[in-house]
Amino acid sequence: MVSLKDLLNDFGEEIVSEKLASFYCARNQDVEKFIKLNAIRFEKTHNARTYLIFDEENMTKGILGYISLSFKEVILQPETKENKSEVKRLNGISKNAEDVKVFLLGQLGKNDSVENDELDLSRILDLVYEVILSAQKLVGGRVLLLECQNIPKLIKAYEGCGFKILQTQKLVQMYRFVDNLIPKD
Repeated sequence: MVSLKDLLNDFGEEIVSEKLASFYCARNQDVEKFIKLNAIRFEKTHNARTYLIFDEENMTKGILGYISLSFKEVILQPETKENKSEVKRLNGISKNAEDVKVFLLGQLGKNDSVENDELDLSRILDLVYEVILSAQKLVGGRVLLLECQNIPKLIKAYEGCGFKILQTQKLVQMYRFVDNLIPKD
């Protein structure tokens, strides 16, 4: 995994943009659009950090996938606030919290144009967890949140990776506690 920031520093925006243009995601045009049109801008304005996933043994395969991470303040909906014990676990301090500050997994994508790619959701999330755990050591933080479309198969896949539904707005917001990302020995 390589940070977009490092690639921009090493190779410049023009070359990196050309590499990003090869990314293709048939399942989700927003994922493809973000990496091609917005990732560099978000990187340069410090609104998100993007990490590109490559095959460590064969870098010529190109970008296998990517993740973009940021922060977000989630306003809790009334039905979410009814579960006081869960609100306190999310907030860490108050059972009456109105919002929760979270690490946001803003984008997660797999490049469909790479053949014989064994990258799966579990492996991508392991890479997310590495970055989030490093950030948590530096600045604290309790919760990793992702937002996905309300597609049962997608929700089930994330639930299979330990995420729980927090609430549904335009998108389904799902979360995991950072302390539970890596199983303890």
